Amino acid sequence: MSLASTTSMTKQQPNQTGSHTSQLVVCIGIDWADQTHAYHLTDLTGEPMAGTVEQQPGQIRELFEIWRQQFPDATFCVAIEQSKGPLINILLEFSDVQIYPINPAGLANYRKAFAHGGGKNDPSDAQLLCQYLENYRHKLRPLRTDDPLTKELASLAEDRRRLVDQRAKLSNELRSVLKMYFPVVLELNAAKLYAEFLIRFLRKYASLSQAQKAGATKLRKFFYGVRAEKTAEARVQKILDAVPLTENEVTIRCQSRRVTAIVEMIHTLNTQIDRYDDAIHELVRQHADYTIVASLPGASNNSHCRIIAALGDDRTRFANARALQSATGIAPITNQSGKSKNVSCRWACSKFLKQTFHEYAALSITKSTWAKAYYDQQRAQGKSAQSARRALAYKWLRIIYRCWQDRVPYNEAKYIQRLKDTGSPLAKLLA
Repeated sequence: MSLASTTSMTKQQPNQTGSHTSQLVVCIGIDWADQTHAYHLTDLTGEPMAGTVEQQPGQIRELFEIWRQQFPDATFCVAIEQSKGPLINILLEFSDVQIYPINPAGLANYRKAFAHGGGKNDPSDAQLLCQYLENYRHKLRPLRTDDPLTKELASLAEDRRRLVDQRAKLSNELRSVLKMYFPVVLELNAAKLYAEFLIRFLRKYASLSQAQKAGATKLRKFFYGVRAEKTAEARVQKILDAVPLTENEVTIRCQSRRVTAIVEMIHTLNTQIDRYDDAIHELVRQHADYTIVASLPGASNNSHCRIIAALGDDRTRFANARALQSATGIAPITNQSGKSKNVSCRWACSKFLKQTFHEYAALSITKSTWAKAYYDQQRAQGKSAQSARRALAYKWLRIIYRCWQDRVPYNEAKYIQRLKDTGSPLAKLLA
């Protein structure tokens, strides 16, 4: 496979800070790995330069210093199949480097044009990335980093969600274990199985025999201590009247041990999630866009944080509201060929972004009159709760995009008046 020269004289190119510093552009393809990265570029004579570099900051900096000597005052455009990671963190330190994250699916389709059998290796992928960047750089967007506060909020939001997902998985496991030997715990009417009072109870009493041996006084004192006075008597009586599911001592010991391990992990996760919530509560109010997200009805601190992270600081990132709707996966995708037309959900998207706006749509139903009316309308038309919330999120994204672009808070009364002025069918439902 032959490649044209990947260096070219162009008009001034902006670096990552937006300033114009160089006319010479050197395109580089890097196929990253855990320890060793393959790279490919072409020198000014058209000769390919390929090799590998270890994931060591010193070696990567040394390699770029060699290239700077070979291509003085050049801007290095790097195509790579990731937007996060240790290699990205190093490259972001270089003011003369532009990073172009390439969608792995896009490169896979591009690879098929040259390797019909599906074979691949790191050096050839680095070469393909280099060629891909040279041919389509004008259609690609370089990676732009957000301000430190936005980056920290984005990290908080994503890391918190990972902890929440881990807690949900452990809660499901806890439920299945309790069903095998201590089912009365599931009848204590906890809103969530990871509720703090329930975790504290299981840390203290890992089996029915332990709880019943404690007696009514100690049990009552425990529930009063976790501020469950109203339901204390009923819960105490339920535990004392419970009949053991099994008398097998080995089963009880094994399952009690397992429950103890699970509740300790859930307790740790509860503590850490609370700390994340405190950090989000403090930092999100310092962000310049907080007044915008805080005006959204029904949004919590976590919603504020996630929406800020989803939008970022670059207001040119999305050309229009439709681009934002597509990027988040909320907008459906249309496949059309001849007379055939199919509209389906968009699966090729960030699940975290999609989840962010889908969950916010659900929260808005409780605080926004038009959102509740629209959701009820969708449900009346036979749509599932998921589909109705997704349709509502689609409408919210247009509103959020406009507020974000104009840097103005959302105004519920103003939007409802707009619905009436335009003769929206939704206005009739509100009336």
